[in-house]
Amino acid sequence: MEPRTQSFFIQTKLCPLSIIMRNLPIEIINAIVENVSSLTDLLQLRCLSQAYRDLVTPIAFSKLHVKNSVQSAQNFQQIIAAPNLAPYVREVVYDSRDDECFQFPPETIEVEDMLEVDELEETLTEAFCSIDTLPRLECVTASFWPSFISQSGKEIRESAFWFTNRQLTVTHAIYHAMKKSRMSSLSLNNVVMMPPSRYDFVSALTNSPLSHLSLSVVPNADISAWSGSKDVNGSLGALLPLSNATLKSLELRSPQGPYHSLATQLSSFHYPSLESLVLENIVFDQTPSPEGVEEFVLRQNSGLRHLELRSCASYVASPSFDARLWSSIWQRWATELTSLRELVVDGDSGYVVLDADWGYVTYKPISTIAAESDSSSLKMFRDAIASACKVVA
Repeated sequence: MEPRTQSFFIQTKLCPLSIIMRNLPIEIINAIVENVSSLTDLLQLRCLSQAYRDLVTPIAFSKLHVKNSVQSAQNFQQIIAAPNLAPYVREVVYDSRDDECFQFPPETIEVEDMLEVDELEETLTEAFCSIDTLPRLECVTASFWPSFISQSGKEIRESAFWFTNRQLTVTHAIYHAMKKSRMSSLSLNNVVMMPPSRYDFVSALTNSPLSHLSLSVVPNADISAWSGSKDVNGSLGALLPLSNATLKSLELRSPQGPYHSLATQLSSFHYPSLESLVLENIVFDQTPSPEGVEEFVLRQNSGLRHLELRSCASYVASPSFDARLWSSIWQRWATELTSLRELVVDGDSGYVVLDADWGYVTYKPISTIAAESDSSSLKMFRDAIASACKVVA
């Protein structure tokens, strides 16, 4: 064995690695911390010394992940109440689940599980009502799934009733906190849109701090399969903030399929500072009206720079009625959206009809001439935007 190697081996045997780590120069400690991505590893490093604690704490607690369990919600409350941790929290993510597809569970839940549902709702409400005390909070992302982790560690599938009730409770708590919070970004995922009367707390927030709002809803087909769906399929407007000059980015999505509300109510919303609008799988009304999506887009003309449509469709009330052709929409927007600088149209901007058995399905009797007109009008719209960009440049 080489003398230098032997010397290092003896030192390592005599001196535990934790002691070596604690005694490293601050520059090396800082380099180590900056290159560790695992939260578990960061928390372990934090326990080594005060130097590690000072460097790790702002990183480890800048983004909090809250699971859908009583224990996780209680841990969240403790961090909020800790004066040495709360100032570092910038983002809160509730119940994020990668690569999981939303679906309603069977309508069954045990009585003992119902008691845990009540406790979970109460704990989550208290926690999210308190996020206004996080002085540097910027972003909240809440994803809703119809299951939770019991205190015994078992996954409990909730009924749709309990799921939607918890969804409303948590959302209400977040909006309550926004009365005092400085958070600027909110994302709500897997939302079942209820009747507007259930969202009175949204309109009660008269001074929204949000500059970005992302709303991802459960599609019509999934909702229709749920036996309690009589009062849902509500307007997307129910969760939009009151008209203000703060909102700059808005996303309205239905990732798993088309979403259309026969009671769309968007006429009162105007955001003069809105720069980016993203619509995904949103169904446009057949007849243009102040309440519809088409007019809503036009009302944002003054500041709108980026418009993105992904697999959106035009609603056809009946095969006996003429469809609202996309060519008409493209031509109108090309004329009136004079501030637009970027247009992204991804997927087929087609037509859908409501089928009693299958929900919203593709409406096929569109003539070749109409389809070609849609395509050419979209190209003209894009060309007009490109020309406007060259003039500005």
